Amino acid sequence: MILILPFLAIGQKNETTKIEIWERFNFFSKTLNEEREILTYSPKSAEKQNAHFPVIYLFDAESLFQPLVGTLSFMNYSSSLPQMPEAYIVGIVNKNRSRDMPTPQEFYQAQGVQQFNDFISKELQPFIAKKLRTNGLNIAVGHSQGALFATYLLTQNPAQFPFVLALDAPMSVSKTLETDFFKKLSDNCASKYVSVKAIYGWEAEIQSKCENHRQISLLNESHETMPLKGMYEGLKLLFEDYLPKDKDLSMETIKAYYEGLSSKYHITYPIPAIVLLESAKQHIGQSDKKTAIDLLTEHDKLMGETVRSKQLKKEANAITTSPDRRMTDALNHRGPTAAEIAPFLGVWSGKLKVPNGEDLLIDFEIKQINNKYVMQSTIMNSFKINSDFLFVNQKKQLVWGRKHDGGGIYYSIGELTTNGQKINGTEDLIGFVFPKEMPKFIVNTFEFIKK
Repeated sequence: MILILPFLAIGQKNETTKIEIWERFNFFSKTLNEEREILTYSPKSAEKQNAHFPVIYLFDAESLFQPLVGTLSFMNYSSSLPQMPEAYIVGIVNKNRSRDMPTPQEFYQAQGVQQFNDFISKELQPFIAKKLRTNGLNIAVGHSQGALFATYLLTQNPAQFPFVLALDAPMSVSKTLETDFFKKLSDNCASKYVSVKAIYGWEAEIQSKCENHRQISLLNESHETMPLKGMYEGLKLLFEDYLPKDKDLSMETIKAYYEGLSSKYHITYPIPAIVLLESAKQHIGQSDKKTAIDLLTEHDKLMGETVRSKQLKKEANAITTSPDRRMTDALNHRGPTAAEIAPFLGVWSGKLKVPNGEDLLIDFEIKQINNKYVMQSTIMNSFKINSDFLFVNQKKQLVWGRKHDGGGIYYSIGELTTNGQKINGTEDLIGFVFPKEMPKFIVNTFEFIKK
């Protein structure tokens, strides 16, 4: 028997905003011969006709459901780009925890663990796949005994539950259990497994066999307080490659990236709508009309036209200038030869003068790393960065720069003085999308002196 009850709604509904919805229903399990209380959460985009999402199966839902909803909401909607895909949550409320998810010492003697596995994998998961618009990726999340069971679920059903987040799983409490689980996990290296440890975890080096299996530690947390931070850190690691590093990619590059992820994890990894929109925005800023239109056309084909995509298409169609080729040329230019770079080797120090901003003190050194010449800079005696491109042009000027996280590049050209002791030049920002409220950008200038 299925009983659907409204449980809770977050936020207020208006004409343009879809709220996230919680529901609670009772599900009768033939395997367990009992009714189980299930909590579900649907993301904002669940109302879109073409949208399909992963499903997170959460154990100990009576205490962990609300924290996980908050974590997903933060990771999906609180920054310009999401940290993980939107997802459904299916929370299983406990009825007899020790029967279903035994302690390490009793795990192999208990009868209930296999029945609970059958309930999840043969009854609940197929039902959810019909009820919700899922994309085939199921993620199991559990804490303590729930983490043991989530790990067990992966070892028994690796294709059905390929992603697992285990929070403070007491693996090392039973060496026999840890050894057995380690062997079974090592046979499933295509799976993505993250263990977050505050008090309990693995003594075995789980990454030694499979690069997709990781363990991280939390400081200053107890076994009881670690789940909230553990969920956030663990989901970040599970989905560390969810977004490409660059925000100004072409449609072909984005497709290839997500096809690669799908192949790597043996699941279907859909292209996030926000990646297409953000890349289109960057290409509009670079006056690359064709690439922007290609991205927006694909977005509307996959997700349907939105207010945002309509506005970006309007901006793209209004472009009349050509793209700045300096960016493409710089990123694809060959590196310098030893003879070309020789006058610029060594350590340099100076100041970048920023009109309408604060001047920056910069030290840099050009050195060879892995057979490639790189400029390593220290800015304001604080953070260090490496150049993404470095070459000497036909005028024997040094050209260098790096990619900006939001798209575009920092592009510097410096000329060596006759005595070889100073580099003077300019820094331009190419392909940047500046907020309208910012003052107009004026090219920066610099002077560096050889130490």
